[in-house]
Amino acid sequence: MKRLYPILLFLFVIIGNPYALDLIDRPTKGTQYETLVFRFAENLKSDNPFDLETNQVELLIRRPDSSRQILSFFYDGLNAKNVEQWEARFAPKRPGPHHFTFRVNGTTHARFSIRVSANNRKRQGGLTLSDRRGIFHYESGEAFRGIGVNVCWADDYEYYFKKMQASHMNATRIWLCPWHLPFEWSGTELGRYNLESARRLDTILQLAGNHGIRAVLCVDYHGVGQKAQGFFRENRWRENPYNAVNGGPCGDAAALFTDSTAKSYQKKKYKYIVSRYGHSPNILAWEFFNEADIMAGKAVPVNRWHVGMADYVKSIDVHHRLLSSSSTRGYVEKLVDAFRSPAMDFVMFHDYNMLDVAPHLINLVELGAEFYNKPVVIGEFGIEYRGGELTAASDPEHIGLHNGIWAGLFGETPLLPMSWWWDSYIDKLDLWPQFVNLSRFADSLDFNAKPLVFKTLTSGFQEQFPRSKVSCIIQWMNAGNRHALWFKSGNYLWSAKTTAIKLVKIDSFTQKVPGVGPGKYAVSWYDPQTGVFTGKAMETTVDEDGKLTLSVPSFFKDLACLVVPEK
Repeated sequence: MKRLYPILLFLFVIIGNPYALDLIDRPTKGTQYETLVFRFAENLKSDNPFDLETNQVELLIRRPDSSRQILSFFYDGLNAKNVEQWEARFAPKRPGPHHFTFRVNGTTHARFSIRVSANNRKRQGGLTLSDRRGIFHYESGEAFRGIGVNVCWADDYEYYFKKMQASHMNATRIWLCPWHLPFEWSGTELGRYNLESARRLDTILQLAGNHGIRAVLCVDYHGVGQKAQGFFRENRWRENPYNAVNGGPCGDAAALFTDSTAKSYQKKKYKYIVSRYGHSPNILAWEFFNEADIMAGKAVPVNRWHVGMADYVKSIDVHHRLLSSSSTRGYVEKLVDAFRSPAMDFVMFHDYNMLDVAPHLINLVELGAEFYNKPVVIGEFGIEYRGGELTAASDPEHIGLHNGIWAGLFGETPLLPMSWWWDSYIDKLDLWPQFVNLSRFADSLDFNAKPLVFKTLTSGFQEQFPRSKVSCIIQWMNAGNRHALWFKSGNYLWSAKTTAIKLVKIDSFTQKVPGVGPGKYAVSWYDPQTGVFTGKAMETTVDEDGKLTLSVPSFFKDLACLVVPEK
């Protein structure tokens, strides 16, 4: 009988278990930060297979440190045999043995283990917060500083990603919206998702990774429930499946933030999206809404919705991707408590029509970080919100774009301000070299180094007139033992065209730079307009007081400087 018992037990497991181990398509080994894919095919006979709360197809994961996670499978349509396809994607963060329990609606059907080996390549995994506001970190520890533009919708993402990679960019934003990757809209019904869009987003994220791009995924845009028609007539509330007119639970758009049934459906959607895409390191962050502040609804319920929904997403996201929402500068009070919430990883503002872009964006980042005590990102900026053609007409020399990205490099933000109008402005006018010139200088700095300090300096005095201060904005960055400066003429503004301000030469002047350690340094000057270091590096010595005295050469528009200790 003792010999018979193991055989009977084996037969019981195989015969009594409709989801035996061999029916689960699973890997046998894995690599840190790289996605493991698990597949399961079975008709669960529910009314809505997209509902991952009703259809609890799950992997219980015990990691090498004995911490536990629950990862949901997501529904991915029917296979050729008309059977439901279920898939789970898991990117392990640590090497070592991972133990999995597969269960369906609370019943365990299989247990197995996968050994994950260490990944020794650089810049691995997704992004996390850093102890320094000027950078994010890769999960493997290296610093990430984002440079990019919005490409929120496009027919050919490979075209844009190739352009971005060639321009040394590594970040973008992508929208899910009615005209691009519609996920839950009039063609799908409430609680059911567009699988064509879902699969195309899989492809886009893979393309992004192929070209070194991380994407902020904006799950909804303001037009799904705007408080007014909008300049672009973008209010789409009439079409929204949450609208009671279309069978939804909301009598008006403001109820998107208060109605309990609406919030229940929203949670189901986020669970599906997080389960399907959370594995991807190419997700820079989740963004609830583009410009939630201009949506219908009052400040208190909009803030409460964001805090509650952020807590929920954090509770289900086993990969812990960064999370935020975005606001214009018009009605910031509608997200002020949301941005203060610990569940929101960073603050995101959009800002347009600034007369002097550089000091405006630097101040916005500094004041926002001080107020919210977390990183601030400028997700959109521009000198004209009404279109790319008007942007070019108002600023034919593209001064606003130039000053915005250079101010971002010298601002304490982990993601440099991202321009809008990627198609009708950036690409149409071939402004990609602007980013090449910026990146070439940024590559001279090591953002992994400590300290990482950003400051606005008081301008120095003209050499010919020692009592006369220079009309110049000066930004200083200290990255480890390297120092960088950006000098921008106070008259180098896009708005000078309409305000009759003339661009005049900044004569040579003397600039004191504090906080530089004693020793010998090489000083190199860089022209941001052409993207080249000019002349030969000059040697200088800093005394024990730690103050560097620079003799800044004359310039018209702007000038950058790199100070490197001599070996």
